[in-house]
Amino acid sequence: MKSMTSIRRTAFMWLAGLMATIGICAATTSYLLVRNEASDFLDNQLRQIALYVGDAPPGPAAGRVDGVVAHDPEDDFVIQVWNAVGQPLQQSDPSIAIPRQQASGLADISAADNNWRVYTLVTPDRTVQVSQEMSVRQELAANAALQAALPIAILIPLSLLTLSWIIDRIMARLNRLAFAIASRDAAADDPVPIDDVPAEVIPFVSSINLLLARLRSLLERQRRFISDAAHELRTPLSALQIQIDNLRHDDRDGRFAQRLSELEAGIRRSTSLVNKLLRLARYDAREPAPDPRPVDLAQLAVDTIARLTPLASSRSIDLGITRRDKAVTIGALADLEIILGNLVENAVLYTPPNGTVDVAVLIAGQEARIEIRDTGPGIAEEEMPRVFERFFRAMPQDGEGSGLGLAIAKAAAERQGVRLTLAMRDDEPGLIACLVVRLAPMKSSR
Repeated sequence: MKSMTSIRRTAFMWLAGLMATIGICAATTSYLLVRNEASDFLDNQLRQIALYVGDAPPGPAAGRVDGVVAHDPEDDFVIQVWNAVGQPLQQSDPSIAIPRQQASGLADISAADNNWRVYTLVTPDRTVQVSQEMSVRQELAANAALQAALPIAILIPLSLLTLSWIIDRIMARLNRLAFAIASRDAAADDPVPIDDVPAEVIPFVSSINLLLARLRSLLERQRRFISDAAHELRTPLSALQIQIDNLRHDDRDGRFAQRLSELEAGIRRSTSLVNKLLRLARYDAREPAPDPRPVDLAQLAVDTIARLTPLASSRSIDLGITRRDKAVTIGALADLEIILGNLVENAVLYTPPNGTVDVAVLIAGQEARIEIRDTGPGIAEEEMPRVFERFFRAMPQDGEGSGLGLAIAKAAAERQGVRLTLAMRDDEPGLIACLVVRLAPMKSSR
């Protein structure tokens, strides 16, 4: 058995690792970028100090000894030195005239079309003044901020992609669990496995297993009740039919003929309902289908029409076949007879007198379609999703059906792996029931 994992622990470990990686990468990248920027700036300060310390010659002459050092002229300081009486002794750049300050300290000065940050040192024998453009400081701050934000801006999308991958990895087990539950067969007896389920979800899965067990027990009791009740009803119904036959034999003058006919019709309907309930119980029990064999669909349609012609004639329904393509499929004849018989019977029962029910067998590619078109009232759009429910009867409610015919046809279709659809007619009022099956493979001729 696999060790259980925790969503909380897994997410925490992945996110902690991701955040640590982002922090280390951002700090390292920012350090390297800012260090390079500061190094260039401080190197230029070293150069300036070397040029103007001691008795170095005045400005432009001193600059020529430094031609080998590449630098940005904007980063240069403006250095000015005056004697005690205010006469200039040294100036790094004579073209820039920054006024001499009278007191020691820092000041912001506008001169030479620029803003300057100035430090003045006043002593009894001289005045030294060092100035720097404010734009240099702003540029330095902007570059430092940009270089600090750049790794974060790059790492955020990468971290989002990584986080998405982490979430997908964590949710993959939940998705597999959801798929396993959704794909379970209704008759499955085994519980939902919990071997690969996160620890936080195990109580939920256990609750689902308990619920499924209760549902299986309830469905099994329901199926057994229907089967037992149907079996028990067959005997008294058969006995009633025998008694009706005896009464009809004794009723020589025919005084009770009408009542006996009505009673016999009720017995037939009850017997038909019992047989349908037994058939549904067998489908619910997942009994194996009969061995498949070739089935001639055109002949199946003809036989079904012949069997239901008396019912159609009694209701003044024109029942017939309009097309008979040569179509052969592989399947259980008994199930296909049930499907087609219920569809045609349903159409006959819901079609008003003097209506028509047309059956057609058509070939479309590798499939065969058996269509039953009637001229009945059809089915309302909002009721269409429920037509295959047991005991559901679409409007009108005064038909003779039991509400089980389509449910039985659907169950038989599922066992045979064929498609069964219902749709309203486009040309006139009525319904189209369609049975779609795969054609049997053609035998190759030598």
